[in-house]
Amino acid sequence: MKKLLTLTFFTILFSFAAKAQDYNTGLGLRLGSPSGITIKHFLGDQSAIEGILGFYNHGFNITGLYEVHGNAFDVPSLNWFIGGGAHLGGYNNKYKDYYDSNTEFGVDGIIGLEYTLDDAPINFGIDWKPKINFVGNTGFYGGDIALSVRYAFK
Repeated sequence: MKKLLTLTFFTILFSFAAKAQDYNTGLGLRLGSPSGITIKHFLGDQSAIEGILGFYNHGFNITGLYEVHGNAFDVPSLNWFIGGGAHLGGYNNKYKDYYDSNTEFGVDGIIGLEYTLDDAPINFGIDWKPKINFVGNTGFYGGDIALSVRYAFK
């Protein structure tokens, strides 16, 4: 009975995660906070790496993420993803008599949904990417929600 339950559990688990990718590499724009360029490349059916070059506050931020993907709600081409990584960036702000410049470094999480069109090589994603800065403006920042639009290279 225990072996049957274990086999059933893993069968259900793999049926949810099987064949999550609908493209090999996607390149496009990330519109949110920060906005910028995103590139995602699948390492296998369920794992991908994503790089984000974001621009904000007269500065930039480079983020690298590792993500796990799976099919969402049994809808073809609709996938969930979750992952984490790190970021490094800096900015310069100048307001009247106030000047602020900083370098940031920290860790990121990410969770979201993405959909790849069947008839066109376009991928849409929406995600929430909270971060914790260890250097610079230290602390937790949870307001990073974005929409990504990528050209999907099959």
